[in-house]
Amino acid sequence: MKTLLKKPWFIITVIVIVAIAIIYFFIAGNKKSAYEFAEAQLGSIYQEVSVTGKVKPAESVDLAFEKSGKISSLAIAVGDQVIVGQLLASLANSDLVAQLAQAQASLDKEVIKLAELKTGTRSEELKIVQTNAANAEKTLADARNNLVNVQNKATIDLDNYYSDVKDILNDVYLDSDDAVNKQTDELFFNDNSENPELTFYTGNQAKSDTESKRKIARVELAQFKQEIDSLSSIQNSLDTALVKGENHLRAILDFLNSASVAVNEASNLSSTNQTNYKYYINTSRTNVNAAQTSISTQKQYIATQKATNQSNITTAETAVNTAQSSLAAAQDQLALKIAGSTSEQIAAQEAQIKYARANVQNYQSALSKTAIHSPLDGIITKNDLKMGEIVSANTNVISILSVSKFEIQANVSENEIAKISLGDSVGMTLDALGPNEKFAGRIVMIDPAETVVSGVIYYKITSVFDSENTKIKSGMTVNMDIQTDKKENVLTLPYYVVKGSNGDKYVQVLEAGKLKEKTVKTGLEGETMIEIIEGLKEGEKVIASS
Repeated sequence: MKTLLKKPWFIITVIVIVAIAIIYFFIAGNKKSAYEFAEAQLGSIYQEVSVTGKVKPAESVDLAFEKSGKISSLAIAVGDQVIVGQLLASLANSDLVAQLAQAQASLDKEVIKLAELKTGTRSEELKIVQTNAANAEKTLADARNNLVNVQNKATIDLDNYYSDVKDILNDVYLDSDDAVNKQTDELFFNDNSENPELTFYTGNQAKSDTESKRKIARVELAQFKQEIDSLSSIQNSLDTALVKGENHLRAILDFLNSASVAVNEASNLSSTNQTNYKYYINTSRTNVNAAQTSISTQKQYIATQKATNQSNITTAETAVNTAQSSLAAAQDQLALKIAGSTSEQIAAQEAQIKYARANVQNYQSALSKTAIHSPLDGIITKNDLKMGEIVSANTNVISILSVSKFEIQANVSENEIAKISLGDSVGMTLDALGPNEKFAGRIVMIDPAETVVSGVIYYKITSVFDSENTKIKSGMTVNMDIQTDKKENVLTLPYYVVKGSNGDKYVQVLEAGKLKEKTVKTGLEGETMIEIIEGLKEGEKVIASS
């Protein structure tokens, strides 16, 4: 080891490695992001309109309603002294009062809903949804049990009808055998042979038909007996046996009909024998027809039972499906209540509150336009109002002579005048007194008629000082910052980070190391900050510069 330390190359190598490590860690430790960020934060936004005016001796201020309506209250007369903020007159506004109350109730409802989302599901509410889920589960079990019972009953009811089939066919066979081999036995020689012959003379056609059909009937009876003896309990086989039984009966009835014709046409029968033969044949036909009816009736019973079974089973299956859907919905609701509210739901509800609050503010603004309050301390010099009369908007109806010595008049461009309202507070500095000496005031009059200066449209506004100061002189230039709107506790970003494209607003964010555009909805615009209504949450960072 001592030998290695004495070699120069070893020492140089160690020094180089140490130097490289120091440089690497120095660079890595001081490496900065390629972007600068701005964070969305809750704060206040002030919207201001800045203009320049002149100090002038105070004159009478003319006041007007900002909307038309019917005078409902009048609290002044000429010569009365009034103070700033005093109600002078108002229009009928019960509809707006009701709409404001409704909007306020909606806002309160949305605020309560947000509190519930943040608090989470109450134990009482959770118990209700748990009970609903348990009830839905029991309903499904009951529906499934009912389906099994319905299916079992359907099977039993149908089996009962099928169990009668063999007995019915046996009875039918006996009636058929009686008709062919007993009741009509006296009509034939060799009736059970291959060549049965009538025992009397009749027409050739009747003779031929009766003898051939007697032979067919004997074959049908033999087949019928064989089918009954080999009959199984399978329902399809029983259905087929009933159909074949009807076919056998039709052949036997055909024979009996031919035998009736032969007897009627007989030429060598005594009247007694002819009468007896007719009786035998008619009795046989009656019995065979009754047998045929019994088969038809049983087939109808079976078909009706099958339809009833299908209807009952379908109804029970529908109840099971409905119960399954209800259980799934109840379980989803239970899972939702257990999980609580998501950040997206809370953000959406906060947006609903902002919307409801804006609605309240709209009605408050509309309501304020139905009243005239004194903008200054002074004396009423004109009152053109009468109780109950209809007045038009922007018509001068009241004049007040200010007790102040001075007022400030300024021209506001048509692009900015819509932002200004009576009573807006004004921050002022005078060129003659320097920027460090500040004064406060408020807007007391907005001229409804335009003033054209060098081809540009302006509107004259009048402001007064909140307090007198002996340093103020007529003719001095005044720098006025009029606060036209204000919002507190709203989400804000620096104005310059919000960009626009095709009428949409967006900000740039960094996601997974990639630059992306995120659409936002903006609200009030201040001098340096802008309100973010939708698209971002508190604490989210957006790219300010690269």
